[in-house]
Order: sequence, then C-alpha cells, then structure tokens
Amino acid sequence: MASKMKFALLVSAALLASPAAAQDAAQPAAGAPQTSPDGTVQEPTPPAAQVGPGATDAADEIVVTGIRSSLASSARIKRDAQQIVDSISAEDVGKFPDANIAESLQRITGVAIDRSGGEGQFITVRGLGPEFNTVLVNGRVMATDNPGREFSFDVLSSNMIQRTDVFKSSVPELQEGGIGATVNIITARPLDGRSGFHLAASAGGIYDTLREKLSPDFSAVTSLTNEAKTLGIVLSGSYTDRRSQLDFVDVGGWLYGPQNVVNGTGDSAGLQPGAITSTGTTVNVPQSVNYRRELDRRRRINVAGAVQAQVSDQLLLTVDGIYSKFDVFADTNTFANFYSSPYIGVQFDDTASAIGFNRPGQQFLAANPALNGLVSLSQNDNIVSKNVRQTQTYQIGGNLKWNPAEDVEVRLDASTTRATQRAPNQFVVVGSLAQTSPRFDLNKDGDLPIASNFGNITDPSLMRAHYTGVDADRVRDTSSEFHLDTDYKIHDSILRSVRIGVAYSDRTKDRRSFSNRDGNSAYTGYEIPIDPSLLSTYKLDNFLPGVSGSESAPQQFFTYDPNAIIAFLSDPRTLALPRQGRTAAEQAAEAARLLALPGGPFGLRENPGSNANVNERLLAGYIAMSFGGENWSANAGVRVVRTQTISRGFSQPVVDVSNARGDDTLIYTYGPSTPISVRNSYVNALPSANIKFNATEKLIARAAFSQTVTRPTLTDLGVDNSFGGRISVPLSSGGNPTLEPFKSTNYDLSVEYYLNSISYVSVGGFYKDLSNFLELQTVPVQRFGRTYQDTRTRNGQSGYIRGVEVGGQYTFDWLPGVLSGFGVAGNYTYVESKAERDASLADYDCGYNGLSPHSANGSLFYEKYGLSARGSYNWRSDYLRSCRSDQSRPRNRSSYGQLDFNVGYDITPNVQIYVQGVNVTNQRIHEWSAIEERFLLLQETGARYNFGARVKF
Repeated sequence: MASKMKFALLVSAALLASPAAAQDAAQPAAGAPQTSPDGTVQEPTPPAAQVGPGATDAADEIVVTGIRSSLASSARIKRDAQQIVDSISAEDVGKFPDANIAESLQRITGVAIDRSGGEGQFITVRGLGPEFNTVLVNGRVMATDNPGREFSFDVLSSNMIQRTDVFKSSVPELQEGGIGATVNIITARPLDGRSGFHLAASAGGIYDTLREKLSPDFSAVTSLTNEAKTLGIVLSGSYTDRRSQLDFVDVGGWLYGPQNVVNGTGDSAGLQPGAITSTGTTVNVPQSVNYRRELDRRRRINVAGAVQAQVSDQLLLTVDGIYSKFDVFADTNTFANFYSSPYIGVQFDDTASAIGFNRPGQQFLAANPALNGLVSLSQNDNIVSKNVRQTQTYQIGGNLKWNPAEDVEVRLDASTTRATQRAPNQFVVVGSLAQTSPRFDLNKDGDLPIASNFGNITDPSLMRAHYTGVDADRVRDTSSEFHLDTDYKIHDSILRSVRIGVAYSDRTKDRRSFSNRDGNSAYTGYEIPIDPSLLSTYKLDNFLPGVSGSESAPQQFFTYDPNAIIAFLSDPRTLALPRQGRTAAEQAAEAARLLALPGGPFGLRENPGSNANVNERLLAGYIAMSFGGENWSANAGVRVVRTQTISRGFSQPVVDVSNARGDDTLIYTYGPSTPISVRNSYVNALPSANIKFNATEKLIARAAFSQTVTRPTLTDLGVDNSFGGRISVPLSSGGNPTLEPFKSTNYDLSVEYYLNSISYVSVGGFYKDLSNFLELQTVPVQRFGRTYQDTRTRNGQSGYIRGVEVGGQYTFDWLPGVLSGFGVAGNYTYVESKAERDASLADYDCGYNGLSPHSANGSLFYEKYGLSARGSYNWRSDYLRSCRSDQSRPRNRSSYGQLDFNVGYDITPNVQIYVQGVNVTNQRIHEWSAIEERFLLLQETGARYNFGARVKF
C-alpha cells in the first residue's frame, strides 16, 4: 500500500498538463512584494500570504491563507524575478509548510537535504553540498556553530519564517560564496502585514514512535501596527523539547591493504608461528561491528522580532533581530566487536572483501600457545558515550532605506552576528578479552553483517577497564557586515537602472580543543577489574525489527554511569594497581604522573596544536545595469571582492610516539607550543548576466551566465595539526591556511509556462565548469618514522556538473464541487558530473560529495471546506557522503525515500487543529563503502508526528 501511495504521488505530480484553455494568465497581485530589477526583494519582506485589491484600510483587506496562497506567492516571485529563483512561502502567519525549514526546501527543484536525528539539517543544491551554498538570514550572513560555513537549518524554528528564496543564478548585488545556490531566509516585517494588533499561537506535542515519548511544541507570533502603517512591531517565539531514539548498526570502516591471516579455524589447536601468513595483496576487512542505541533530547528556543518606522515618505527604518538556543543531548549505549590483524580463516570474495573470519580469543590462544605474542585477542566492548551540542546564535541588524528623489534609492544595512558551541563529550569503554573466538560474516544476502560467538558477555566479573576519553571542543563564530547599495532608475531608454554598491565584512571563527589525550589510555589493555556494583544490565529490546541480521544483535550487555566509572578509575588506589607490563614501582610513578596532570587523568586540558583561529575580511564592490524592452529584460554587471585571511594557532611538536601497552593505539608526547600565523589574500572578479524573454503572456524563457566562488571553510584554513590512529593505520589531520577558493563558471537556460496565478510548469538546464575544487583528501605522508594517512582539505580536482530540472504545480479549480480542492506539485532533477583528480590520490573514482544523480519530490494536496491536507514523497538516489571517511575509504548513502503528510482542519475561522507525520513509513538509512557489499551503516529513526491546535486573532 505504501509503495502504491508513493508511486501515485510522484505520478500525479508529473501530470501537470490539463485543460489550459480555462486558465487565465498569472498577473502580479496587488499588495505583492515588490522586487528590484535584479529579481531580489528590495527590502527583504515576506508576502505574508496576502493577496487582494490593495486597499489600505484594514477593514477592506482580503486575506487569503493556506496551501494555495503559499503556492501563489512562490509562483509570483518566480515569475517576476529577473534571475532564476525558487521560493517557499508561509501558508499563514506563523505557519510555514513544514516544521523544519530544510524539509520545505526539498520541494524545490534541485534541492536535497541531509538529516540529523530525523530532522533536516543541511541542504544540497544541484549536487553541491552545504559548504558550497551560501545561506543568508534577511540578506545577511548568520554565524553558525558548525566548524565551517555550512548553515544548520535545525537551529531555527519555521514559525518565525515568512519566506525562503533559493537563487540559482547570480547577480552582482548578491553576496558571493555560493556556487550551488544562495538561500535567503526572510522573517516577518510588521509594515507588510495588516494594521492593528494580531496574534497567532500554536500548542501541541511531538511523538517519536521509537522513543515512545511525548514532547512539547509551542510557538506564537504577534504584531502591532498603527492604522497609518507608519510604525509597527512583530515578535515571534517558539519552544520545543523533542525526545527521540536512533537504532543502528555500523562498522568502523574497512581496512585497506595487505593483512595477516591465521591459516586455521577458531577451533584449531597446536598451530605454529608458520600458520600466520600475509595475504600479500590488498584486501578489505571491517574494523568492527557495533550495535548502538542512541537516546536524543533536542531542546530549541527561538525568539525573533522586528521594528519598522516610516519616518517620512522618503525614509524607512527597520531594526530586526533573531536569537536561537539549541541544545542536543545524545546518550548512546554500544556493544562492539573490534577486529584487527591477524584474522583466523578469513575468506574473501571476488572484490577482495572479507566475507567471513574469526578473531582469536583466550581459548584459542590456550590451544595454540606457540602463537602467544604473535596474535592479539579479540575484545567484547560495552561503550557508553555522551555527546552534547550546546549552541547559542543571534543576529541583530538595522536597515535604512532612503529615497531622496523619485528615481533614486539608497540602502544602508549594518548587522552583527555571533554563534557559540560547546560540545562536552564522554567516551568510556568497559569490556573483556573474548574467551571464545568471535565470528564475523558479511551476510551479503541480508541487511546487516552478522557478528556471533561472543562468549559470555553478561558476567560482571569479567569486565575490565579499557579506554576513557573526555573532550570538550568549543566553537565561536563572530561577524559584522555593512552594505551600501544605490539604485538609479532611468526612463525612456533601453537602460532601465544602474545599481552601484559596496560591502565590507569582518568574520572570525575560533575553535578550541580540550581533552584528556594524555590520560585516556591510562587503563588500556583490559587488566583492571571494574567494581560490579557500578554495572547494570542493558536490554537491547525491539532492535531493528524486520531487518535481516538483527537477530544476531546481543539482547543484553552492560551499561553504567560514565561519571561513576571515571570516579572509580581516578581513585589513587586504582591508579596504583600494576598493569600494562609495569612493576609496582613503575606503576606508582605512572600514577603520580597522571595525578599531577591538571584535573587528573580524566581532566580537560587544552590542546593548543589542535586549535584554529581564522579571521576573514572581505571588501566588495559592484556595478550592475538593468535593461528592458517591450517583452524582454536583462541585467549584467560585475562584482569584485578582495579576501584577506589570517590563520592563527600554535605549533606543538611531537617529541615521542609509542603505543599503549596491551593495545595498538598510538600515544603521542608533545613539546612546548609556540604561536604561529599565516596570511593569505586574493582578488576575484565575478561577472554575471541574466536575460528574460516573455514570449507570450504565459511563456517565459530565461538564460544566465555567471562566475562564482566558494571560499574554503574557515576552520579548514587553520594551522592546527592532530595525530592519532593505531600502529596498523597511523592518522594525522589538520588545516591548510593557503587554500584557494573553489571556482565555477555557470550557464543556465530555463523555460516557464504559467497557466494561472498558481499553476505552472518549468524546465531548466544548467552546466557548471569547476576548478580548484575543495575536497577532503587523504595522502600518505612520512612522519616520525611511519607512513601516516594525512587527511585535510586540499585544492584538487576540476570537472563539471550538469543537469536538468523539471518542476511545476497545478490546481484542479476547474473541476466541479469537492474535486476542485485538489492540486499537485512536484519536481525531478537529473545531475551528472565528472571529476578530474590526481590519480595517485585514490584507487577508485570519487565524484562530488552530496551529488545524487536523481532526485524527485511529489505532493498531492487538498484544500476546501476548512480542510487542508498534503502528502509528499521525497526521494533521492545514491550519493557520495565523503570521498575519504573511516579508514580513509569512501562513504556512500543508498537511495532514500520518505513519505510525509500534513493535515489541518479549521474548526472556526480562527481555530485550527492539525497533525503532521514525518517518515511515516519508517524508512531506514543505509550506507556503504567503495562498493555496496561493504556495509557501513543501517540506521532507523522511526516516524515522527506533530499535532496540536492553532489560534489567531
């Protein structure tokens, strides 16, 4: 039934042809937001879902709300713009089409999203990931708590948003930085709404089916504007406290290279050292199998507001602000089997992927004493991790629009923004060396690999301390920017206007790293018993039902309070227990060293060499001209921008590299740090041109050309270096302060056919010629007498991305009676690409991160008699998430489709009840490495339902 519904939605969205003779050409509605000749909104104001005769008297206003109003507003913006743009508009005050902004944007052609905890977080546009798209709030850059520039849509509630525009072609006035698209999120402006006092509020709940918990969801928007509409204020706020659950199985990547094998079975006895041989050739072996349950709490508080004063007929003042506090608490319990060389009786398929093997346990070693010291024992780990993301973000801005003469407009805009993130995390491992020889089977015909033969994993007397890591990274992003824009209109000429402007911004991204890296391996080796009173049984019930292979997941293992374990391990008496091959005296000296560390072995200490501080200053100027004739219009110009960066940090030399006794984890000893800084600067000239031809009243053709750049992610420009890994795979990573911007030359063609003020169909093609592509590369580097896999962002490949977009929406208003309430909307995007990179950097072809060759969205909606309903199916094909992920191997995600719905009913004109469903068919996420048989992840988030009531007056 679900698959038939999905098919029906996609097919109905594609059937946009219908009796067009009965439809009228779309005309701009009175009171619609005015756009500048370049197609961008003069003052970033929402249409507020209002259409009508343009009467200024509030008593005479006709206010139309709902799905049709939202679609009409979006169609009007698309049609009137002088560049290629798509838009999503609010259905009513405080009512965006979806509870999450990103989930609404995926209904725009060419837009796909990535989710975190079942919520949309990042967007990909035309195959280019979040770091290649500029996101603005009210026309300004908003600081982000992420390490880079990518904008997290989950920090903002949708109730404060009135419109979101996605600009796919560029104009000189538009801020540079997005080679995929520039997205402008627009909040409410009081003088664009009705006069008087108005309030809209909603109260409801959120229910996640996996967690089986009910969470609160509240929001409100209020405005007050005088009768003359010369002074107004709007305020909005929201609060959610969602509790959810994620169940998943993953492997820690696939080790790539020759591996040692034991020629025997898990039951072999009397084997001699000669039984251990090398594969001799490169093979692929999983690092681990992990069974995880994550319990999340996502608490979000948003406040936004704006004040507007029409000081005179020539002067409009706007001051606005937005604040977000978003905290995510994730508690995860994991049972893990960790695998390392040598492998017993390993079997490989024709792709050199391991499909089955055992790992040595204590019983195997007892039966084969000649192998003592030549093999490491397998482990059964009980891992408890606590990950926290605590963020605060704000933006405050002021805008002054002055019309000194009828044909002259001057706009001055100033803003400041700041975002902070604190991420205190704990990762504690309590486990045992396996008694039996744990087994791995790839289970190629099933959904999950099978891990088995764990032995006794529920005996508390076997539990030993192992790894105890704590860290607390901090991110602070601050920025100030200023814009001065002028617009001079010209009459009786093919030249319609000239626009000249300058912009300046000063942005600093600071990342500080704190951890106990010099004490996290104090107990590695599974030697010190854990007090059984600190352990309790964890039941992994109802884990991934219906997923083949989930039956092998352990039903019970151990959990604990990580703080209690840390307190136990911090006791001087425990620290003094001999281990890791030390004598009692040697261990006493090691315990004294650990206790002398600031905060003890598990205290947080700053890692100067891993810190990054990057300042970026931009100075831009532009000139743009608009042209027009009887049935055509165009714009052309150039934007010139100078970029200056200063990367500051510390150099902290490695003076010694050793490995933890009883474990192959590398341990680093660092020397004193010294401050360093690196400067870089460059200038880019970015021309652009757009032309629009109105072939008929209904048919519009467009063409566009532009050159755009995406600057390196700020923290990628750091001077930091980090080291880690194991003896078998030493790892290093860090920043690259001399990175150059990623460049793209863009070509666009599109045709749009409008049937009426809502219905249209569009077809477009695009081509992006790419150079200096920024990508995370892993290359072998010689360090400290070892070959390290060094991963950092580098300028690498060139190539292209090209594609076709088809989209449209249609209402069946011409049908009789109840049927006239139906409508459809949908889109399909096809993208193909070519990446040319240094062949020595990879043994496989990698495309562009985030690029799905196919993506589609289909919606069927109904709106009549107080009932408003929409069902949407969103789908994207396989795509590469990272060219170099775990173990420096690729990470791909399988095709994914999700069915959502939204139903509301107006009890009265001022009261509505609603229910929304997200991922109602409980689709799961599947990820894999270089080929699909090399499993990486299967994750289930369950379905989510929002429900409640809205009131307005």
